[in-house]
Parts: sequence; C-alpha cells; structure tokens
Amino acid sequence: MKQNIFKQVALIGFFLISIVACEDKLNIFDKNNPTTESFFKTAIELQNGVNAIYSTLRSGQLVGREWFFTHDMRGGEFSPGGPQLEAPRAELLKEPSPAPSNSVMSNVWTGCYQMINRANLIISKAPDVTDNPGLRDRLVGETKFLRAWAYFELVSQWGDVPLYTETVTSATGFQGKAASADIYALILSDLTEATQKLPETYGASDNGRATKGAAYAMLGKVNMQKGDYAAAKTALLQIYGKYSLVNDFQWNFDGDIKNDNGVTLTTGHEFNTESIFEVVFVDKGDNNFNWGYNGEGSTSPLSTVRNQEYGITWGNTIPSNNLLNEFEDNDPRYKFTFYEEGDQILTKSPLAPLTLTSADMNIAPSLRKGVSIKRFFRKYNIYDYVNSGFHPGGINQRVIRYADVLLMLAECEAEAGTPAKAASYINEVRSRESVKMPAVNPTNKNDALKAVMHERWVELCGEEVSSIDILRWRKKGYFPSIIADRVPGQVDLFPIPSSETSTNPLIK
Repeated sequence: MKQNIFKQVALIGFFLISIVACEDKLNIFDKNNPTTESFFKTAIELQNGVNAIYSTLRSGQLVGREWFFTHDMRGGEFSPGGPQLEAPRAELLKEPSPAPSNSVMSNVWTGCYQMINRANLIISKAPDVTDNPGLRDRLVGETKFLRAWAYFELVSQWGDVPLYTETVTSATGFQGKAASADIYALILSDLTEATQKLPETYGASDNGRATKGAAYAMLGKVNMQKGDYAAAKTALLQIYGKYSLVNDFQWNFDGDIKNDNGVTLTTGHEFNTESIFEVVFVDKGDNNFNWGYNGEGSTSPLSTVRNQEYGITWGNTIPSNNLLNEFEDNDPRYKFTFYEEGDQILTKSPLAPLTLTSADMNIAPSLRKGVSIKRFFRKYNIYDYVNSGFHPGGINQRVIRYADVLLMLAECEAEAGTPAKAASYINEVRSRESVKMPAVNPTNKNDALKAVMHERWVELCGEEVSSIDILRWRKKGYFPSIIADRVPGQVDLFPIPSSETSTNPLIK
C-alpha cells in the first residue's frame, strides 16, 4: 500500500532531476526518452510529476535524513551521543550558527529548491491537461501544498531567499533574494488554493498524499509563524474535531518493521485518526538506504535512517538534560518517549526480551533529577521488535498530527488573552487515554503561554517543531520573560549555503 504513491516516479525521475530545457528538439517524439515538452499531456503523466515531488520530499536530503537534523540539532532537545556525532551535525548542535559550507544545511536547501522547481513545472503544465480535470485540479492542489511546505522550510530558517515561481530553463536562470514577506505571501496563496482543491481523504492506495486537512494545518502553522494568530485560529478551526487523538500515544511513531530476514513483524498504526500528513517510508527488508539522496524510483530504497541516527549503535545523539527534566514526574509520556538503562526492549519480537545495560548502548549518559544513566529516544525506533547494528527503518514520518493542531489552537487562545480556552485545548492532549495527566488551569496570558510551551515540548519533542517554536517565541520576546531560552546565544537564521553563493551571482 505504502509504495503506491511512488510506483510511477521511476518513469520521469531521471529527467526531472535537471529540468533545463533543450533548445534544439527533434521533430520525432522518442517515447523511450520523453522530455518536459513531450510529456505531461495527460493527468496520469501529470501525476507522475507530482509523485516525483513527493520522492524528493522523502529523499535523504530532506525527511529521509538531513531535514530532521536541521530541526532537532537546534531545538534544545538533543545533546551529542558521543564523539561519533559527525562534524556537520555537531556544528548545528553546538555552534551559534553553522558555517555556510555545512553539508546538512546545504542538502536541505537543495532539496527544497528541487521540490520547488519540480512543482513549478507541474503548475506550468497543468492548464494544458484536459483529459481528467478533476484529477488535474487535485494534483495542482497537492503541488501547491508541497511547494508551500518547501518554501516554509526555507523562509522560516533562512529568512529572505530566492523566489522562483516558474521553471528554470537555463543554467543562468538565477534569482536574487526576495523579501520574506513575499515568500510568506506565496506560501499563504498556495495553501489557500490547496484547501480548495484537495480532498479530505483518499483511498488506501493513495495514503500519503496531501489532504485538505494538511493544507489547513499548514496554513495555521504558517500564519502563527508570521505572527497572525487570528488567521491561524481561523484555519485551524476548519479541522478541529475532524481528527482525533489515538488512545495509545505510541501509535504515532510505529509502522512497517521487518526483521533482518525481511519478515514483517508489524505494520503499526500509520495513517491513524491523529495523523494529518505523513511522509511514506518502506522497510523492504534489504537493510538498504538511498545514499545517493535522490529518492528516485519505486525500485530504489524507500527507507529512513532516523532510527539508526537516534539509536544505540550509531548513537549520534541523546535527549538533552533540559528536555528530560521538563517532564513531570508522573507523566507517562516520559517512558513512551525515551528508553533508559533497565528498560526492556524486544518485548514485541519473537525473541526474548532484553534488559538494557550500559554496555548495550553506544551513547553518552544523560542527567535527570540527579540520576546519570544512558537514555535515548524511543520515538520512531524499532527496538521493541529489532535489535540490529544496521537496519534502516520503514516507519512513516508524521510531519503533522492532531496534537500539534490542538496545541497551536491553545497558543492562539493564549495570545488572545483567553487562558481558559487555551487550557481546554491543552487538556484535550493531556487527557489522552494512555496519558491521563492532571488538567492545567492557567488564569492569565503568561501562565497560559507557559503551559503551552511546556506541553509542546513534552508532547512533540523530537518531532521537528521545537526549533520553529523557539524562533517564534524568541521574536515575541518570551525568553526569558516567560521561560528561559532553550538554546541561548543561537543565531536565528541560517546563512545562505556557500553552494548557492558560489554559483548564484545575484547573492553575495
């Protein structure tokens, strides 16, 4: 099921990597070597192109690997797992600002612009497709959502960036930096159009595509980041009550897991009632990952190495002491979120359970309430089923889930000075069946904001939202007036990558 969204990518993946048009064209159409001029004549061909945008989203440049590092290393949630943490990732984690040559940051920049370039091609070709207007319009909605997602990654972390709305057709088709206000205007326009064109649901074979709910959730997130809480609330209320929190908190982070022999151990709870937008990954059972980072083709590896990076063999990162101490003593989410010495793994595998010892974990210890032991993230990990030195995973990345929407609504209410309403949204999250934490009852704006900040950290930690939250709250002046800055001294925006400044004469 999960591979259907990528089955048709292989046909056009090759030539879409570079969509520079050829000036000299043969008059005879070679069906074995389609060009951007000869292709995209039907809605199915248009769908192939949209699948290629999803393919880039899933690639190692973005959600498959480097994307989660750019967020997690700057959100205050992680510390080095030891000297094995690679230099560019350690730089993101430890330095106030990375160097323009940082490869992790540069990969995300490149991946986002590849998504944008592919999206611009689809948008330019769509008006000429007439055989299936309904499918065509839906595909334009998906494309607008994906372009908005990519531009939001860029503008929220880099600020003023080049703005491309047309396909690049020459090797010198550079743009200089556009004002962030113009980037945000395009994002909001794209998402608004996406809400009008996208369906609320798909059939199972199309799970993983952007929905109307995903577009509204992104519209709320983007408006919050630019400071328009009223518009954010309006967008988020469009999906309030249309999703629901799953009873078991851990269902948000499980999925397709095979053992080292390729035998399926679980399919998990992907595309559940809490999930709003997921990026699809597949464990083919071959212990392979697309190290070429292009993500092309249904025959390519469709896995992620997230469980490796945050596991105990590579051991690149561990949860920060500040994050560990943010959890209330009786919060069940602590154990749902972290493994630590003395816990059992392999509890759901055919193998006997294993009690974790310090010797089992290639990571540094962390400190919580005076206790120094080894701990690591349980979210998106496979250790309930597999304990393997190298096993790229097939668990879908939940990019947006309903708990995030509820807590964004809570923040909108806190900003509006209605703390009781903010508390009602927070308490929906805290009263989940598997959590059942006591209700909060803030009586003023600052207390409501503090409650939101706490809840977003413990509920969403390790989910690539904290770094963006910090930028928003820092801009509002909430550090240290409400809470301490989680990453003091950090420079807000990334530098433009040297790979861009060295080739683009319009950016210095």
